[in-house]
Amino acid sequence: MEHVLKTYLAGQLRSFRKEAKLTQEELGARVERTSEAISNIERAKSLPTIETLMALSEALDRPLREFFPAGKIEDKVSPNRLKLEAEAATLLRSLKDDQLRIAIRQIEALKEG
Repeated sequence: MEHVLKTYLAGQLRSFRKEAKLTQEELGARVERTSEAISNIERAKSLPTIETLMALSEALDRPLREFFPAGKIEDKVSPNRLKLEAEAATLLRSLKDDQLRIAIRQIEALKEG
């Protein structure tokens, strides 16, 4: 389960950082960590401490809960799938209501097709 959490968190962090238009170096400086530490988290090589996670949450202006999956994630899910779902969730949260309605219709069409 730890690997699943690391992978999901990695996708969220990368997505949040890119949305904020920050490099790993810039984000690392904001949270007093090295760019290597940020890279290791984003590649799911390490799990951040709660202190680091709180600093990342503040630096990226994201609630702490957004770094974690909303429900149970199956262990069988591929790491790539987890990263893609994390990225999609970030994008969906950033949409305005009318844009979100359109996105949902498009996703439903993809599911049916």
